[in-house]
Amino acid sequence: MKNIPWAKPLIDKNEIKHIKECFVNDRFTQGPKVKLFEKKLQNFLKCKYVVAVSNGTVALDLAYKAIGLKGNDEVILPAMSYISTASAISYQGGVPVFVDIDPLNNCIDPDKIESAISKKTKAISFIDYGGNPANHKKIFNISKKYNIPIIHDGAQSLGAYLEKKPLGANGTISTMSFHMAKIITTIEGGAVFTNSLKYYKKLLILRNIGETPSKKYHHVMLGTNARMTELQAGFGLAQIEKLRYIIKERNRVAKSYDAIFKNISFVKTLGKLRNAKNANFFYPIMIPRRDLIAKKLKEDYGIETRVAYSMPIYAQPMYKNQKLKFKKQRCKNTENVAKKILNLPIYPKMKDADIKYVGNAIIKLLSFNNL
Repeated sequence: MKNIPWAKPLIDKNEIKHIKECFVNDRFTQGPKVKLFEKKLQNFLKCKYVVAVSNGTVALDLAYKAIGLKGNDEVILPAMSYISTASAISYQGGVPVFVDIDPLNNCIDPDKIESAISKKTKAISFIDYGGNPANHKKIFNISKKYNIPIIHDGAQSLGAYLEKKPLGANGTISTMSFHMAKIITTIEGGAVFTNSLKYYKKLLILRNIGETPSKKYHHVMLGTNARMTELQAGFGLAQIEKLRYIIKERNRVAKSYDAIFKNISFVKTLGKLRNAKNANFFYPIMIPRRDLIAKKLKEDYGIETRVAYSMPIYAQPMYKNQKLKFKKQRCKNTENVAKKILNLPIYPKMKDADIKYVGNAIIKLLSFNNL
C-alpha cells in the first residue's frame, strides 16, 4: 500500500546551506536574513512594506492591533476559514461577524457583506480559499464605499493572481503564513504587508515588544515578541528562490486532478473567477459520504486528506458555547460545504502515477453503493 501525504514541502540542499550560514556567522535571532527575506517578499508581491514575524496567527494579531481594534468593535469575515482568521479578532475583544461563502470558490460572498455592516464595523477580513481568489473587486468597492479598512488574511494566497496581479498583500494590512504545509515554508513563520508607512512603523514597534526602533529598552506601546529568527528566514530565502517552480508544479497537480474528475458527476470541483489564477494550496472536492471516504482512503489506500473546514467557525466550541462574542448571518452554503468538502494531496513533487492513484481510489470508493 502506498503512503501519500496530503502536503509535503519542497526542501533541498539550499535550505541546509542557509541554515549553515547562521551557524558560521553565529547569528540566529532577527538579522540580515530576515531583512533580505522581507525584501524578496516585497518584490514578489509588489508591496511597499513587509514585516516578517514568527507565525501567521501572530501576523493577524498585529494587524488588528495596528488598526486599533478594541472591545466590541466588529469585523466582517467568512464563516469558513481557519480559526485564526477569527481568533485574532477575539484576542482584541472584538466581535467576529460571520457571513456566508460563495460556493463557486468557497470565499466570502461579497453580496452578503453590506447587510452585515453596522456602526461598530471596524474592518472587513477575507481569505482566498485554498489559493482560489475571492472577488477582490467587489470587496474593495464595498471597503471604499463605507471607508472600512480591509484585513486580508492571505495565508493561502501566495502564488495566486487576479487580473495578472499577485495576491497576498492586497489589503489595508495583509498577512501571510509560512507554516510547513503552506506554498513556501519557514517551518513556522509569517509576514504582515502594508502600503501605509503609518501602519508599517507601528507594526515594527508591535513586533518588538513595543520598543521604539530609535531607543533601546524604551517601550512606547504594548507589543509582543513576534520576531522571526534568522534560521526561519534562511529557510524562507531558499524556498522563495524556487517559488515560481513550486507554483508551476502545484498547478500541474491540480490540472491532472481536473482531468480525472472532469466527467465524474458525483465529484464536484470548485470554479474560479474570470482572470483568476489559483495558487492551489488546497485541491478541494465536494463529495457525498465524505467522512467515510476519507477514512477508507487512509486505511485502504494510504492516502492522507484534510477536511478544511469541517464546520463553520461559529460552530467551534469556543464560539458555540458563548465563551466568546460573535454575530452571524444565515450561512447555508458554509454549512453545506462543511459536510462535503475534502482536500486532496497536493505538493510539488507529487508523481503523476500518485495523482491517478488518488483520483481512481476516490472514484472507486464512491462507486460502491454499499459504502
